[in-house]
Amino acid sequence: MRIDQDTVQQIIQAADIVEVVGDYVSLKKRGANMIACCPFHNEKTPSFSVSPSKGIYKCFGCGKAGDSVRFVMDIEGLGYPEALRHLAKKYGIEIAEREVTDEEQQSQNEKESLYIALDFANKYYQDQLWKTSEGESIGQSYFKERGFNHATIHKFDLGYSPDGWDVFTKYALKNGFSLDILEKAGLTLIKEGKDPIDRFRGRVIFPIHNVAGKAIAFGARILKKDPNSPKYLNSPETAVYHKSFIVYGIAQAKNPIRQEDNCYLVEGYTDVVSLNQSGIENVVASSGTSLTKEQIQLIRRFTNNITVLYDGDAAGIKASLRGIDIILEEGLNVKAVVFPDGDDPDSFVQKVGSQAFKEYIKNTQKDFIRFKTEISLKDVGNDPIRRAELIKELVETISKIPDSIKRSVFYKEVASLLSIDEHILITEGNKIFQKKVQESEKDRQRQQKTQHLAEIGLETEVPVFIPDDPETKTDKERSLVSYHEEECVRLLVCYGSHVLERNVVENIDFTLTDYIFNEIRDMEFETLSYQKILSIFREFHQKGEIPQTTHFTSHQDIEIQQQAINWLSSPHHLSENWEKYEIYVPVEADKLADMAYTNILRLKKSRFESDMAKLTNELIEAQSYEAQEQILMKMMQLKEVIKKIAHLLGTVVQG
Repeated sequence: MRIDQDTVQQIIQAADIVEVVGDYVSLKKRGANMIACCPFHNEKTPSFSVSPSKGIYKCFGCGKAGDSVRFVMDIEGLGYPEALRHLAKKYGIEIAEREVTDEEQQSQNEKESLYIALDFANKYYQDQLWKTSEGESIGQSYFKERGFNHATIHKFDLGYSPDGWDVFTKYALKNGFSLDILEKAGLTLIKEGKDPIDRFRGRVIFPIHNVAGKAIAFGARILKKDPNSPKYLNSPETAVYHKSFIVYGIAQAKNPIRQEDNCYLVEGYTDVVSLNQSGIENVVASSGTSLTKEQIQLIRRFTNNITVLYDGDAAGIKASLRGIDIILEEGLNVKAVVFPDGDDPDSFVQKVGSQAFKEYIKNTQKDFIRFKTEISLKDVGNDPIRRAELIKELVETISKIPDSIKRSVFYKEVASLLSIDEHILITEGNKIFQKKVQESEKDRQRQQKTQHLAEIGLETEVPVFIPDDPETKTDKERSLVSYHEEECVRLLVCYGSHVLERNVVENIDFTLTDYIFNEIRDMEFETLSYQKILSIFREFHQKGEIPQTTHFTSHQDIEIQQQAINWLSSPHHLSENWEKYEIYVPVEADKLADMAYTNILRLKKSRFESDMAKLTNELIEAQSYEAQEQILMKMMQLKEVIKKIAHLLGTVVQG
């Protein structure tokens, strides 16, 4: 089924860009726009801008840009139809669809098929938990034993997989899913020469959701003792699930994390669920895996503060200390809390209650450097060699912190704890930091060299011939014609409906679009992307209409959409003080008539000059006197036209 165009427009109009982007990153107001650190690349200084009035976003660091639909497509890895369905669900819009052709059906994005299969499985496991006697007697009994109430179970979509070899697979096949998709989604196991079987059998199910709340994988806990089976079984990596990029519970925790400006980081699924039920919702789990840079960057979208909650297992704490360095390296503030021996966050909150739990964290939390120092000192004792190794390790950790002021504070703290001269730590830290800078510079030089080789067609040691493609030319190589074509369509996209002159008597408006098309008439542009936009305007203009700017900022053709947003976006913002002190700053819209007039003259001049160059080549190749005479006549006429345009522009053409 394909979504009806009227419904598409309804979704685009309803999808508020600030609300949509705000589900994934913390936006802060700056002038008329909102800013944040970009969710698409790693940065510590915000360069990601959202314009509420234009309904677009643009990152001035990595170049990502689009509208609400494109944002969902990029952040979730969805195709256009699925992104529209996601937004329709968010805004309660009923989808009107039409039948698609066989060709359209075949071309549907594989990721979309995986999301559909995973959503189907998620609902299936929930139905098994609530609507079957096996789910009720086994699955519900387990969750009840853990103290989870019905509301909590529903909040996290917890479920149950029946204890049969292929119960789910047969059910999914009967409902139209292919074995290929079921296998790629990690739901079915297929071995050569054997019948396909379910991956999850006789286990309680913990769905793993992405930031938008879609099920992308599953964690499953076994309920019977089986030495040959792991306690927890997780989905494999798929096209939509990369475990190093996600943390468990982020969909439920993102807003509480923003509100509390802090994220509690725990180890297991049940810790997250139990704390949520106790009213502590700003919590996620690494799910037993070592922390990754991508997971930290995901959390950093919502806060710069992380509190790591450890259980009382000393060995487990020491094993995870090195992984926490990644949090510091990403510029976040880290604190640590250890629960009494034998307790983890789940058991402790059930033992003391949510209020006492929060008080315990408040009273026992320590900054990570102090925490690591005190934990490590217990093992080192009075051994001078191990003490020296600890000092080096702590300096290495502190050197990862990007903020120099924070580094200096921690050097002072560690020097006090270890009774060592602070300057020694700073000197060692500077050596490590300088080494990193040198390595980073070497990497940068290597990348530049690789980029240079690629630019000249030497991506490998074997020379590669690259044909001259006007669409891939650098700015220096682009023709003047291309520049003026771009300016023409930019003015159309940004100001096409702007009224240049108004006939009050006949109630007729003469717009910028009217003026430009009156001047260029049936002119075709050389640059393909600009010709596409010109054709759209021409089609509307012939019907007596002017396309709105949003027609281009929400266009399905990503090249058109990106180009339009680039024209509408600026990394600079006027200070509010200009308005405060009544200082008027002229804007582009104030001088549109002059800009359009000048640009069209330049466009015509550059095109005539291009024609002159072609005639010059034809003159050289002309074989007869008559042919040369005809070409010379054309060149003289062209030269006169160019001189007239140059005079209007105030420039001089050499005779």
